Amino acid sequence: MKQTLITLKNNNGMQVVVSDFGARLCSIIFSTCHGPKEMLMRYQDEAQIFEDPFYVGAICGRVANRIGRGRFSYDGQTYQYSQNEGEHCLHGGEQSIDKRFWQITEQLPSSVTLTLSSPDGDNGFAGNVNIQVTYRLFEDNKLEIEICANTDKATPLNLTNHAYFNLAEHSALDLELCIDAESVLEKDAGNIPTGKLIKVDESKLATSKFDFREPKSLQQAGDLDHYFVFHKAPQGMRLVAQLVSKNNGVRMSVFSDQNGLQCYIGGFLSAPFSPYSGMCLELHNYPDALNHEQFDSILVQPEQQYKNTMILSFTELD
Repeated sequence: MKQTLITLKNNNGMQVVVSDFGARLCSIIFSTCHGPKEMLMRYQDEAQIFEDPFYVGAICGRVANRIGRGRFSYDGQTYQYSQNEGEHCLHGGEQSIDKRFWQITEQLPSSVTLTLSSPDGDNGFAGNVNIQVTYRLFEDNKLEIEICANTDKATPLNLTNHAYFNLAEHSALDLELCIDAESVLEKDAGNIPTGKLIKVDESKLATSKFDFREPKSLQQAGDLDHYFVFHKAPQGMRLVAQLVSKNNGVRMSVFSDQNGLQCYIGGFLSAPFSPYSGMCLELHNYPDALNHEQFDSILVQPEQQYKNTMILSFTELD
């Protein structure tokens, strides 16, 4: 197997590399106070991406994150999805869209569009689904990732990008993080949401480590792998998080139109990486939303279009 790598550039020296395998974001080069630096955790050997168990830079779906017991009932029918994390369905199941070659349908110096068709019954999911991902690099050092999809049958859709950021630090623990969230989802031992939202400042429940409303070092975060609910309802694109490397003088501001993000700081990474080599800010709607009526629905009907837009804005610290 051989992937095709597409390089996007702007006139400020910023460079982005995208692969047609999993529509992956493979590299972001940004000029820091120490010169051009890699912002992502990435494979040094390109061939390793084909055996990647960590979803490095991949587009994940059809439903990112977890579906409890890989099961969902709708309109009198029960759907059993691929169970690839114990009894649960993770990131769309076994050999999902992150492990497939996408078609490059449009390529320009600063943007690329990739598409994939997921057939009816794919990993148990209903409907023929067409997915389109566009990466756009702007002159002001913003990278936009736009994910769109449509279906011919009612089906759940909740996609995301799974890049690992380190802003050229050796460890993500050396970064500072700020998230505009007042709540996290409580989860059980299997990482499945219980349906309860916990305020980030309820220290009596030992959740004060989740309070990132002000910038805080990830050294204080413990082994984070939690879904943070943004404190405002979706109202178009808005600033939802910031990641800072003081050593390299870089700030990454994150804009989104989703309900929240899964923050995973890479505690379970292993060779060829090390734990905490990079951290994920997975922007998508509620995990396991199919099994919690109080969460916003992720069901998409044939007459609807699914859309998830995220913007990563890179700036030098003052």
